Amino acid sequence: MESISIEELYELCVDTIKRCGTYLINSDDLVIEYNIFEEFDIGAISFLHTDNLKKLVGEGLISVDIMRKSSTLRNEFLAIQQGKEWNINAVRHSSRWKEILELADEINSMVVRYVNAER
Repeated sequence: MESISIEELYELCVDTIKRCGTYLINSDDLVIEYNIFEEFDIGAISFLHTDNLKKLVGEGLISVDIMRKSSTLRNEFLAIQQGKEWNINAVRHSSRWKEILELADEINSMVVRYVNAER
């Protein structure tokens, strides 16, 4: 198995988080399905894993706060997969999904601020 560079890991992590957010509430069913149930699902399992987030913190690419919130996002997302809210309608109307989507928005804004502050 080929390993990815830390820069690629960072890009994949950021791309994963961008696949989730409140913008999806008013999106087409196909957009929600693709972004949440395909792209974010795969990325959350892989790129938001604690080991990968720790690598990104160690390299100074994300803050500890971003790591903690991303880990929470991953855990909440994985938990919702096991219940009745694992569907497009719930993404639009469930309070649990609203919390997940808002947390993704918060992390997205933190990543942008962190990267800009480091430059």
